[in-house]
Amino acid sequence: MFKDLIKPSLILFLVCAIMTGALAYVNGVTKPIIEENDKKTEQESLEMVFPDSDSFLEPVKADELKQQGLDVSDRIVKLYEAQKEGKTQGYVVEVSSKGYGGAIKIFVGVDMESNITGVMLASHNETPGLGSKAADKAFTQQYLGQIPEKAFSVVKGVADEDHEIQAVSGATISSRAVTQGVADAVILIRSLLGGA
Repeated sequence: MFKDLIKPSLILFLVCAIMTGALAYVNGVTKPIIEENDKKTEQESLEMVFPDSDSFLEPVKADELKQQGLDVSDRIVKLYEAQKEGKTQGYVVEVSSKGYGGAIKIFVGVDMESNITGVMLASHNETPGLGSKAADKAFTQQYLGQIPEKAFSVVKGVADEDHEIQAVSGATISSRAVTQGVADAVILIRSLLGGA
């Protein structure tokens, strides 16, 4: 009876040890590749929202920004300085806002004259055909241009004023999540530029 119990346990232990070793090996091989792909995707996102830049400095995380006394919401993830020929052209803010389907990763570019140069949803799990339309240019281009005096707000009808953003039909939660993320990025940039 003792032999009948030890043999299957030993076999199970060996199978688990081999599988664990194989998974650790695969993780070791693929981790650098995944990290490199993530950096490449991030760089492409930065270039899309701030096309006039030729380089971006290492990002500053939200905690460090708070320590500098800047107005940083819980949605802010990182801040990148956009440069061209070694001179600061503006900033890109990475924001994580909660939409209908979970976290929405947003990049917002703002130049030194307080113009929004680009808004891009880098990743999201919003409903296909509804909330996912918040990633379309037709929606994100509403934010471009001079930052309005009033805070951005979502409207269900036609946007009449420069601070109003027309919601994606049937996806008000997603529209509000993106708008709040952009608004938080704007607040941070205003704080950084001294309320400009």
